Amino acid sequence: MQPPAGFRPGRADWLQAGMVAAALFALYAATSPRSVAGEDDGLFILSSYFAGIEHAPGYPLFVLAGKLFTLLPVGSVAYRVHLASALFGGLACAAAWLCARALTGARLPAYLAALGLGVAPVFWSQAIIAEVYTLNALFFLVLVFLGLNAHERGALPWMAFVFGLSLSNHWPLMLLAAPGFAILLWPRLGEIGRRLPLLLPLFLLGLAPYAWMVWRSWQEPPISYLGPLENWREVWYMLSRASYAEVDERLSASWLDRLRYFPFLGAQLLHQFAFAGAALALLGCAVQWRVWGRRVSGCLLAAFLMPTAGLVLLLNFDYDSFQKHMFHVYPLPAYAVAALWMGLGFAWLAQRYALQRTPSAAAAAALLALMLAWGARTNLLADYDWTARYAQTILQTLPPDAVVFVQGDADLAPLGYFHMIEKQRPDITLYQAKGLVLGNRPFHPLRIDAQGAERILRELIDAQKGPVVFTLDTYGAYARRDRWLYTVLDKSSRDASRVTVDIPPEAVRFFEQSLAGAEDTNGWNAFFRGELRRRYANLLAQSLQRDAAPDPRIRRQLEQLSKDFYGALGLAEGLLIGKAGYPSGVVATLLDTVRDTMPPDVPKLHLSRFFYLRGALRLDLKDRPGALRDFETALAAWPVPENPALAPLGDLYREAGNDAALQAMQDRVHRRKR
Repeated sequence: MQPPAGFRPGRADWLQAGMVAAALFALYAATSPRSVAGEDDGLFILSSYFAGIEHAPGYPLFVLAGKLFTLLPVGSVAYRVHLASALFGGLACAAAWLCARALTGARLPAYLAALGLGVAPVFWSQAIIAEVYTLNALFFLVLVFLGLNAHERGALPWMAFVFGLSLSNHWPLMLLAAPGFAILLWPRLGEIGRRLPLLLPLFLLGLAPYAWMVWRSWQEPPISYLGPLENWREVWYMLSRASYAEVDERLSASWLDRLRYFPFLGAQLLHQFAFAGAALALLGCAVQWRVWGRRVSGCLLAAFLMPTAGLVLLLNFDYDSFQKHMFHVYPLPAYAVAALWMGLGFAWLAQRYALQRTPSAAAAAALLALMLAWGARTNLLADYDWTARYAQTILQTLPPDAVVFVQGDADLAPLGYFHMIEKQRPDITLYQAKGLVLGNRPFHPLRIDAQGAERILRELIDAQKGPVVFTLDTYGAYARRDRWLYTVLDKSSRDASRVTVDIPPEAVRFFEQSLAGAEDTNGWNAFFRGELRRRYANLLAQSLQRDAAPDPRIRRQLEQLSKDFYGALGLAEGLLIGKAGYPSGVVATLLDTVRDTMPPDVPKLHLSRFFYLRGALRLDLKDRPGALRDFETALAAWPVPENPALAPLGDLYREAGNDAALQAMQDRVHRRKR
């Protein structure tokens, strides 16, 4: 192994790095979903197609690149934007090859590092959907390579420009990596100061996509997250991610949640490189100080720690299956560093034990085969198409000429893709209830208070002559027909408690084919599919008649749902609120199933819901002490103002004359809300 300084890639090096990029691009292109997928995929496709403004902080560079890919004459629009992530993923691994080649002085460890990163489960998953993380990894590895060659005359100007561009893609993650770059460039700080008149303009040029984003917002494109950004306050609100404050700072999160993330991060590292590769990465991390020296090793260690442990300390996430999935993509730069360490660990072992070329190549090939199989297990078995089936089912069953109020990633994105890009159901009109994303917003979300927004929304709904539909939410001023995947307002009655359950046959088939008994390794999909099962079970239980036996089809569904955590939770909830009354023993049995099948990382919302329902059952059975304990546990599990346990808990405190407990409860929730 050679020291990291002094490497200049030759023609063969560039060619082999290009081969890595081409091979991985082919893998990603072959395994990418052909239609819209879940998470932010649909929003990035919509933003790219319309050259619009993505959710905060806007990601203008990816949007511009995605727009170019929508012009390709290949497949669907969704697939074309997926190819952008695939290309960036392949190029990122080519940059990893060059970095490992420079750091180890050998090609075989470079192949192990680059291809191992490329087939890692999380990296692969982000390279086949429309997301910003492979482009972020590309910028990170290019900056590492340029930093290793900072002695070259053109390296610093290129670093300044590329760093600016990287901030135009995902500034929070790149700023987290910045301390590593500072360590790497420490000996050249004097030169950087002298050349600042050149470097600063190049850096600012890299930020130019943000200027385009602001200008583009003035054109009011069909997709624009916050609408026109017409003053510095609005621009800063967008760039600073202030609209995501509730996401980054959960009211119910605590330091215990942060502590629980650290074992999760360790398990994720082992998982990314199929355990054997992770062991090599740990070895490489240990020996890097002797091989690469303090500067390079300090850079890589800082770049590893900041988007992992550092980010855990900065954010305030709940520790649950959904939040873990949101978090698990952020450490991709750290996994890139671990891939370089894996290459070093392999090279160190090969040198220590004087392995010849053939056995070394065989060992590397075997390890890569293991990691390929491990990554394929996650990505090839994932049901990416279920989101498209969900959106298609809604579109097939919506009433003609409906005005449809959608919410966010789960419904707006896939429905918007098929309606606005594939031109399905041209008779309907989509609105976003909070004035976000869609260009036909009824009000500007930054220039109106909650009362004003509610007034305009009410006037808009009242003015509609045709059907008014809400997905994933409802509107409390009218009766409604609940069709499971959406509700239709019944403006003939102002009685909001009047609900008619009417699940269309197409929706029932979707449940049976795509949700019943479905398991998903993707945390986002698993949560949303579970929520749909819970809601289906809730409606099914509400529609049961005590004096009539269900037909065989419904009986099969009830049996299946009663064995599932989300299904049993929904059945218990539906029976409790159903108008026909309920057998308390059946509800108690369902709640026992919920308790026994509850995942260890269940979202706090559902943990709290379980105790709330059990408390409601005990309250109906006149067990006030037991109900009080359950309601208090429900609030402790999820201490937010939206917790339904607050009302009955407050009533029990008032009945008991426990004013001190009532005041403490109100103070606790108020403090969390602030």
